[in-house]
Amino acid sequence: MSPQDDARRRPGWRAGLAVLVLLVLAALPVLLYRMGAFLPPTMGQSDMDWAREVERENSTGHESAEGVIATGNGFSVVGYTNSRQPGVNHAWVLRFDKAPPPRWQRTYAGNGKLGTSGHAISAMPGGGLIVVGAERVPGGGFQGWLLALSPEGEVLWERTPGHEGVNGLNAVSVLEDGSIVAGGAQEREGWVVRMNSRGELLWEVKLPQLEHVTALVALPAQRVAVLGTAETSTVGPGISRLFVLESDGRATRETRLPAEGQGELNALALLPDGGFAVTGRLLRPGEMDSRVWVARLAPRGETLWEYVSEETEVGAGHAVTALADGGFAVAGYSWKELLVDREARVWRFSADGNLLWQQAHGGAKDDSGSGIARLTDGSLVVVGTTMSKGAGKTDLWTFGLSPEGQLLWEETFGAP
Repeated sequence: MSPQDDARRRPGWRAGLAVLVLLVLAALPVLLYRMGAFLPPTMGQSDMDWAREVERENSTGHESAEGVIATGNGFSVVGYTNSRQPGVNHAWVLRFDKAPPPRWQRTYAGNGKLGTSGHAISAMPGGGLIVVGAERVPGGGFQGWLLALSPEGEVLWERTPGHEGVNGLNAVSVLEDGSIVAGGAQEREGWVVRMNSRGELLWEVKLPQLEHVTALVALPAQRVAVLGTAETSTVGPGISRLFVLESDGRATRETRLPAEGQGELNALALLPDGGFAVTGRLLRPGEMDSRVWVARLAPRGETLWEYVSEETEVGAGHAVTALADGGFAVAGYSWKELLVDREARVWRFSADGNLLWQQAHGGAKDDSGSGIARLTDGSLVVVGTTMSKGAGKTDLWTFGLSPEGQLLWEETFGAP
């Protein structure tokens, strides 16, 4: 669910726009006064009231799924909700068998009880879960947050590495020895931490070549592949870089992606041959809008093949999962009306790059896919956010697909 994504994958982007409008309008009288301009007492009053009202209306009723992981014969989902405590986000974890309803679901407010958001989830040895994200701290900043849970969702330990600021963790994986690696951003630089299974810090490294880490996967011998973005802006994508870190955190390999042009990769999966599947968005030279971008990389990071959606399909891939046949499946979105409403999309590719099928899901409003996982029976589960379905303003959304892309089930979770 990370704050650097284009046009925002998170369902509260309209609320965020209202808050931004409120801040701008609040600063406008001071600016005009310093410029010596005359500002009638009533100017802007209705706009500020509107922004405050939108903020109040959106202080509850928003839920989102940010990630999903196969666990046992089922799956577990992480996201957040602001319906448990209006105006405060709580990380939300739901554990399922093969389909809804969930076996259990719990929310977590963090040590300071000021709010948390869950961005990624991974399975621990023994059936437990590790969740990472960001915790709100006094003064309005954020700090990286890790939460270890028992198989039934009880808190085993909670950690906030790093320091306060606009910081957080976006990705997590568990290494062969049971230790945990998590990645995100600290002071606008890529940041990776490694902890043992008890939550004790083993090392942390900054990657100044990145602005933030978007994804990571465990490799053999306690190594880790790290994906992140840099040179980002508000007008278009930046670039991505893929690193391999040794067991002590040293970076021994770096690959720029794309080799030319601009593109941001959001997700990474390890394939059976040691290579990688990646997905995100790509902006080709001379074009105005970015397209869905999917690629297969060799173990050393070279691009073997890539798929770029048609020029009329503006969107991005947000999650990828490896399949038993060497191919992989991707979840994301495409815009129905640019910067207004999206539809969730799912694509399946063969190992050699053939697009086997693609599906659109959602309704008349804004919908997006943010996570995908392959279950033990070969089916797929996709999670995301919907405004077209459910009880809330935005709801946490899950649906299951057969290996051929047929809809098996669908469920939303939210509050009015």
